[in-house]
Amino acid sequence: MGEIPTMGSVPIQIKICGLTTPQQAQAVVACGVQAIGVIAVAGSPRWVSPATSQAIWTAVQGQNASVERVLVVADGADVHLDAYLGAQDSRQRPTTLQLHGQEQPERCRQLSQRWGLPIWKAHRIGSPEDLRIVQGRQDGAAARLFDAHVPQQLGGTGRQLPVTWFGGQRLSGPWWLAGGLGPDNVGATLRRLAAMGVCPHGVDASSGLESAPGRKDLRRCAAFVAAVRGAGG
Repeated sequence: MGEIPTMGSVPIQIKICGLTTPQQAQAVVACGVQAIGVIAVAGSPRWVSPATSQAIWTAVQGQNASVERVLVVADGADVHLDAYLGAQDSRQRPTTLQLHGQEQPERCRQLSQRWGLPIWKAHRIGSPEDLRIVQGRQDGAAARLFDAHVPQQLGGTGRQLPVTWFGGQRLSGPWWLAGGLGPDNVGATLRRLAAMGVCPHGVDASSGLESAPGRKDLRRCAAFVAAVRGAGG
């Protein structure tokens, strides 16, 4: 199957986002991912309730405690976040908070300090210049996630970022590539980036691995993991 492609000596990580049931999450973890994501954004077809998110975290923690449990929010008020993050049992809480809205640097730092969680800041990229601009943010983010900009949509659009936009960029710190990735294109995408001397910390997929919104196709999930690993062969 080939080795996992690496950024230096660190294997590229794989995150599958938009999981909606504990059983689905456990099956995806069994495919060999390093992170799973749960959506707490009202209106998303992949939204889950606080109780369901806690059940998913517990199931994943019990199966593989090393898997990152990522809660995805967008401009959430404290009372909204309290419902998802306030469980006393650490097994019922995420390990990472992904901010997918218009959160300003001060808000990012505030949320990280309030909950004691690393922040992954998502950016909807509409041009190569957007990639350059976000590098100057001082928001304390532990990692950044680059997704395609689609007006009026926060993510899960299936739109892929043009690979050529990453050419010549000086991307500092860990970053994840998202947007329109699936088993049919992720290998070629990683190889094209590598040819430009660019390698993400990880790749993130959601809609490209579904039979319907919120319903992951496990065969496609397994094929996605295999394609990422095979890209290093």
